[in-house]
Amino acid sequence: MESRSTRWTALALGVAAGAAWVLSTNQGFAQPAEAADDGEELGPEAGAKRPAGPDERTGHVLIQGRLGYAQPFGSLATDQPASRVVSGGLAFGAQAGIGLSRVTVLEASGSYALLPAATGCSDCSGRSLDLGLGFVYHLAQGIAFDPWISYGVGYRRASFTWSEGTFARPAASDAVFHGLDVARIALGGDFYPVPSFGFGLFAELDAGTYLSRPDGSSGAAAYGFFQVGVRLALDPVPRGTPRPAAAAGTSRRIAVRTADAPDAGGAARQ
Repeated sequence: MESRSTRWTALALGVAAGAAWVLSTNQGFAQPAEAADDGEELGPEAGAKRPAGPDERTGHVLIQGRLGYAQPFGSLATDQPASRVVSGGLAFGAQAGIGLSRVTVLEASGSYALLPAATGCSDCSGRSLDLGLGFVYHLAQGIAFDPWISYGVGYRRASFTWSEGTFARPAASDAVFHGLDVARIALGGDFYPVPSFGFGLFAELDAGTYLSRPDGSSGAAAYGFFQVGVRLALDPVPRGTPRPAAAAGTSRRIAVRTADAPDAGGAARQ
């Protein structure tokens, strides 16, 4: 019995020793591979923190010109709806801004609208001049399509002419209204086929109240202008510089092998 148990014990110890040797051998082979993986990167810039992309907006002077359709609504004064005097017409304007950050632009704008007579008021007409200041938020940079949204305030000078009897009062000649645009909200997107020039669509809603009227009335009368159209965008400063080819896609593994190749060739010749 002792000899049989001794043999089984010796066999078990031998199996355990063999298994331990196999495991230690596998670990020994695996360690260099893991070390190689730790020292080498699997892809471009793998394991390294990529630097932020070039800032293509801060300090840039951005200029836009636009052309579109403006539709007034609201009131000229109490019981004087704008729709009884004028209708929508041609509007054109321009913006100039300077980049404050990667996504923010401080912008000054102005536009002028020619408003034809409303239906049933053949002798009516109107003109509107507005100047504003606001901020533009760009959703992206460094790509061909640039979506944006803006908010601002502004001053408006509007003049209207209406025929006699339109408001049960004598005809007015160039009645001038001065107003405050308390909210100027716009959104749109520009496509840049080349880095410095783009074009796109926009929509804008301006809402405010006239602070000064030709009849001297002081009652509350809100007005609004809705504009939609196209615009051209100009960015004279280049929108970024291309990165070197080596930084764009060469992995550290290839770079190391390339650097070691001349030394290896020299060693082989020696």
